[in-house]
Amino acid sequence: MYWDRSIITDRTIIANKPDIVVVDRSERVAVIVDITVPHDENLVKAEKDKEVKYLDLAHEIVDMWDVDSAIIVPIVVSVNGLIAKSLDQHLRRLALGSWVKGLMQKAVLLGTARIVRRFLALES
Repeated sequence: MYWDRSIITDRTIIANKPDIVVVDRSERVAVIVDITVPHDENLVKAEKDKEVKYLDLAHEIVDMWDVDSAIIVPIVVSVNGLIAKSLDQHLRRLALGSWVKGLMQKAVLLGTARIVRRFLALES
């Protein structure tokens, strides 16, 4: 498992630092996980952007690391706690249950509240 680490590749790939990379040697699968917290109206766009962004890296990982496939799993929760319909499918790919959604939403909402409180403290 790698997190917050650049992946060294043979070819130059701009998007080479996903949030998490998990390599399952027994299943010969690499999972690229990238987490983002966009504004509400950018929820679906952010998910598609993450999938496209790491496509080259996924191909390069398959070639370099002797795995059969590399799966890109975008985890997207908006700043107000909204989640896309596809999040359940992405959590299943990570072998996580739906109970994680509530914890992710809570963490994002608490982070948003902390940012707003800090901003309001600067204004007064």
